[in-house]
Amino acid sequence: MKSKRPRQQGVVLIVVMIMLVIIGLTSVSVMRNALDADLISNNVRAESLATEAAQIALAFCEQQLTTPSSTLTVQPAVVPGATAHWAVFGNWRGAALATTLTSAQVNSALAATQLDGSRLPQCMAELSGDITGSGRVVIVTARGFSPDYSEDGDGRSLSGSAVWLQSTVRLQ
Repeated sequence: MKSKRPRQQGVVLIVVMIMLVIIGLTSVSVMRNALDADLISNNVRAESLATEAAQIALAFCEQQLTTPSSTLTVQPAVVPGATAHWAVFGNWRGAALATTLTSAQVNSALAATQLDGSRLPQCMAELSGDITGSGRVVIVTARGFSPDYSEDGDGRSLSGSAVWLQSTVRLQ
C-alpha cells in the first residue's frame, strides 16, 4: 500500500515573502533617515562656517574703524527714506563699496583652521543717519560664505550658505 503524502499548502512561503517585504521596507526607511541626518548635519556645518567667516569680517571692519592707518572707507549716511548702502545688492559685487578680506586676513584670524572657500568674507561700513552729540554712529555689515557657496551671474545664491551680520559702532 502506498502512503499518501500530505498535500502542502504553501503558507510558509507566503509568510516568509511578506516578512521579507517588511524587512526590506524597514531597511529602506532606516537608510533614508540616515541620509537625511547626514544632509542636516552638513547644512549645519556649512552655516556654521559661513557664520564664522561673517564674524571675522565684522570684527575686521570694527577694528579698522579705530585704526588710524586704516584703508576702510566709511560710506556716507543716506538721506532719510533712501535705501542704505549695505542693502543695495550691487554694492557687494566686484569693486563696489564692500571691502573683501584677503585670505591672509581671514586665515590669521582663524589660526587653528583654514577657510578654503572660493568666496572670501566681505564687510561694509556706513554712517548712520542717527548722529549723537558724543560721536558718529557707524553701521558695520558683514557677509560670510560657506566653502560650498556658489552663485549665479547676478550674485544670487545657488548653493551653500551666506550669512549676514550687522553691528552698530559709536566712534568718539
